[in-house]
Amino acid sequence: MGMLLIRELNVDGCGDFADVLVQTDQLVTPEQLKDLHHELTRLNNEQECPDTDDVVEEAVQNILGETARCIGYALLEYGETGCHCDEKSR
Repeated sequence: MGMLLIRELNVDGCGDFADVLVQTDQLVTPEQLKDLHHELTRLNNEQECPDTDDVVEEAVQNILGETARCIGYALLEYGETGCHCDEKSR
């Protein structure tokens, strides 16, 4: 069993990122990782307003099938200034 952490950077235009954890029943090969990256990019570009967890879930299903499942999603905020995105635009 393995775990993948898939991170989308700058999800809100303010430097925040979203993480999705993927649990796998088998080791993921370098070729599968490459295919997963391409599928994530394709799905993200095709959708008008892509949602990270939905894109990852679909990509994982398309590439890894039943051997993997998404088990978590968290939006984490980092900022040295302590400002939220709304405050930066003022």
